[in-house]
Amino acid sequence: MRQARQGTRQSRADSAFGYTLAAPQIIGFAVFGIYPLVEVFRLSTLRVNSLSGNEQFVGLDNYVRLTTDPGMPTVLVNTAFFVAVLSIVGTVLALGLALLVNQTIAGINIFRAAIFLPALISMVAWTIVWGYILQPRGLLDAFLVGLGGSPYPWLRSELVTLGILVGVQALKNVGLNMMILLAALQGVPSELKEAARVDGAGNFRIFRSIVLPEISPAILMVFMLMIVGSFKVFDVIHLLTQGGPGVSTTVLSYYVYVQAFTNNDVGYASALSVLLFGLVLVITVLVWQLRRRFVSYA
Repeated sequence: MRQARQGTRQSRADSAFGYTLAAPQIIGFAVFGIYPLVEVFRLSTLRVNSLSGNEQFVGLDNYVRLTTDPGMPTVLVNTAFFVAVLSIVGTVLALGLALLVNQTIAGINIFRAAIFLPALISMVAWTIVWGYILQPRGLLDAFLVGLGGSPYPWLRSELVTLGILVGVQALKNVGLNMMILLAALQGVPSELKEAARVDGAGNFRIFRSIVLPEISPAILMVFMLMIVGSFKVFDVIHLLTQGGPGVSTTVLSYYVYVQAFTNNDVGYASALSVLLFGLVLVITVLVWQLRRRFVSYA
């Protein structure tokens, strides 16, 4: 009986110690995660005067406005373009580079470091450099003129500009994703590949039947990180195009910023934020549910 009481006390002490260690993280998540989320939902039902601080309850008016905003179709199409292209291209590019640098040749570490280097640079500095390259009569125009061509409005061509923005964003983070996939590639058991070669399998068959299933969890992680990151694109748009011309390069995350801090329409910006949260939640849950068809945990 005494031993049972001592065991119970020890169990409670262990639980209390565990909760104590987890408390800072739980409190931080509640203060900086749950509370802002609840506040955004509350603000989305209000009309807020940022100058006077007055708040007026308007119910679902801000959500109804989402369906009548003339800029929303373009913003949603641009957002879908960013999410689809950036997540797919970013993942495929990272996988291709990981396969390329997963070699045992002299100097390969230099190539790995060179590809990873942009991940160590701040997004603002990276975008400013690309701004000098892409600006009118910038480095890219000078290169074209040197080849006998003519300058091109790289940041004023709508679809071309969207592609450039996706490329700038993808190249910034590809090194980090490459390292994740490279670690997964180097974790594939060499015995499986050797056994497949003995059975007569070629490199492509080994990659498709052995390597790809083995690294599929890492590919899923990179893909989901790219999806979430593509919804949060901001710096590259703000610094290169400010969402223009008009809203031709504006995505949902940047539209939230414009409504909140340029138009001072906090209520509508909050409704846009709720929409953004809902889209991220739905797509990530959908991808997570589909993982069973594409990801092997064997």
